Amino acid sequence: MEQLNKVLIVDDDTVARFLVERILTREKISKQILTASNGEEALELLKSISNHESYPDLIFLDIKMPVMDGFEFLEALQHSGLSELPIKIVLLTSSHNQHDVERAKNYSVAAYLIKPLVGENLSTIIA
Repeated sequence: MEQLNKVLIVDDDTVARFLVERILTREKISKQILTASNGEEALELLKSISNHESYPDLIFLDIKMPVMDGFEFLEALQHSGLSELPIKIVLLTSSHNQHDVERAKNYSVAAYLIKPLVGENLSTIIA
């Protein structure tokens, strides 16, 4: 499996962020792992990056978060200059709600995964 330069985990749950980070570290998926606790924080982090090579290759995005949820983040990203970047976004959520699954299809997301993340899902995401 090819190692990524940078991954961003966006989730308000510290335990969920820790578990994803642990799996990514154990599997040597990324050279660097960034975290944000909501969509607004993640958006600000992305806007602060000035070098194209410094953007994350992959974002794990929760849907249900305070301040700015995952769908609000995707909407804001779509209306910013960042939407053209080759960033793969994976929704990683506890929501089994069919409405959320259908809504996710309106955005350019690589996958909709139910928590917890398991190592077996990584090979299909990274490919």
